Amino acid sequence: MTIEVTPLDAPLGAIVAGWNPKEELSGADETVIRQALQERQVLVFRGHASPADRELVRFAYRFGNLIKGSEWFGDIDPVAEILRVNNLVGDDGVAQGTGASSSLEWHADYSYVPTVGKESFLEAVEIPARKPPQTCFSNQYAAFASLPKALADRLRPLYALHSITGYGKDGDQELQITGAPEGEENFRESFKAKKERNARLGISRPPIPKAIHPLVIRHPDTGREILYVSKGITRNIIGMPRDESGALLKELHQHSTRPENVYAHDWRVGDMVMFDTLGTLHRRDAWDPAERRVMRQLSTLWTPPAHAHSIAAE
Repeated sequence: MTIEVTPLDAPLGAIVAGWNPKEELSGADETVIRQALQERQVLVFRGHASPADRELVRFAYRFGNLIKGSEWFGDIDPVAEILRVNNLVGDDGVAQGTGASSSLEWHADYSYVPTVGKESFLEAVEIPARKPPQTCFSNQYAAFASLPKALADRLRPLYALHSITGYGKDGDQELQITGAPEGEENFRESFKAKKERNARLGISRPPIPKAIHPLVIRHPDTGREILYVSKGITRNIIGMPRDESGALLKELHQHSTRPENVYAHDWRVGDMVMFDTLGTLHRRDAWDPAERRVMRQLSTLWTPPAHAHSIAAE
């Protein structure tokens, strides 16, 4: 196969043609993809046959070890590396995937764990026929580079707590989703149902952790600095009074998602979007819960410097 990359007329993003999921990725094509990802942060693979689960996993593994995210979210799936992001409900009344049809606030995948998401892969299997929701991506290299120097210098030594807790309790496990339409089954309720189902079946799943990371991270591949905070997951700045922390995070959230740094993706069935999870934030719109939206998500993992750690048991 021969990979071809065409940049989009947008602040970030490119279309990738020529990928054949049934073939092993060549070293040359892998190099082209890695370079394009560093330059454009978001790659939209189009025009290929839909990959089988094992083909999608094989492709993603070329870029690093994969997070077994489905286990954290209580799913029962033979392919733990794939997180089923959908609004489907099984015959037992339990959600088949994660995310329902709510909007999701700006976030970086798995920033709430010590081994954060480095690259992510999101594929559209089914999308709503009416008004499909967009997924928006924001360039965090540009966000950091455009900060006033005095503020950038102030941020470098600071750390923040990343967590998806705080929305509501389910025993010892708390979960949050932001922006859920009123009256819709939310992520917390879906997780509770999965937890009860798993308990009946004698299936154990690890708790979802929290983690502390620096506000500014240097990307291990590009060597460039990134603003690593998000409205959806960053909770507070360590050692800073709550009101001061909240004000600074609000300022950074607004700065990090300025329109000039954002690409809004309109999905087509079959799109497989690979994105720099460290170097971007992303969010999605809500949609009519009566319509199906079925996605497959994977993420490679990266362990930031030693000061990042899990605080799940604290």
